[in-house]
Amino acid sequence: MQKIFLIILTFIFVSSISLAELKLKLPAEINGETNISIINKNIEQNLKLSIPAEVVPPADMRDFVKGMIMLGILADVSIPMGSDDGFKHVAGTGFSGHVVGSYLVSTSFLISLRAGYITFGTQTEEGSEAGYTYKYEDTYSQIPILLGAYYLFSTNGAFKPYIGAALGVFFQTYAVNWTEEYEFGGEPFVIDESFTNTGFGVVPAVGFYWLLGSVVLQASVEYAILFSEGPTVEYTYDPGEFSKISGVNGIAQEEYEEESEKPSYISINFGVNFPLGQ
Repeated sequence: MQKIFLIILTFIFVSSISLAELKLKLPAEINGETNISIINKNIEQNLKLSIPAEVVPPADMRDFVKGMIMLGILADVSIPMGSDDGFKHVAGTGFSGHVVGSYLVSTSFLISLRAGYITFGTQTEEGSEAGYTYKYEDTYSQIPILLGAYYLFSTNGAFKPYIGAALGVFFQTYAVNWTEEYEFGGEPFVIDESFTNTGFGVVPAVGFYWLLGSVVLQASVEYAILFSEGPTVEYTYDPGEFSKISGVNGIAQEEYEEESEKPSYISINFGVNFPLGQ
């Protein structure tokens, strides 16, 4: 019996020493207090949201990302094309402002919707002919709404050239202020009215984006070509009533001018866009 008792005591003693040695060899990271901090750390890490870079563009963005949306503003200088007796007869150099929204279908393909207002310079002409003096003022403006598609060339840097075209509708306004005074007396002939017209056209463009931190700069050259003529006024001379308006048709010209042109112009655009993520 004593032997059995001694064996049990020896077993308990050896077991206690082994457990003590095992406890001493355990790393400090798994004692009670450290376990709590490890658990808290894991919980914090699991609660953090993992947001992909393409959802919110980083401040140092250097490339476009599929699905990105941009909102921007553009300003431009527009130069009328054609002959001096055509579109240039009613429109001088124009200035405009636009708002634009863009969507990256892929890293190399972008679509945009744009609306703006272009006011062209007033064209004036004055002089005298046999029997009368005259002064003509012509003012022309547009509200273009354009839907465009553009191809972005792949580059390694922040410079992103592109090429493309837009189709759109152009709401046009043509205002006239004409005065003719006659030497043989009578009331002067005066027209002070405005005429409107809606046209459709295409606007090919070449330009580039420059990714600069959290904003995207833009510059382009565009050529706006309208398929229809602009809003204009014609008048005829009636010896009994002097001159009078006869209708709205074609580029505004004096009665003896027959040339007519469709409005077209070259625009040089500058703007800034703000990425909004997806």
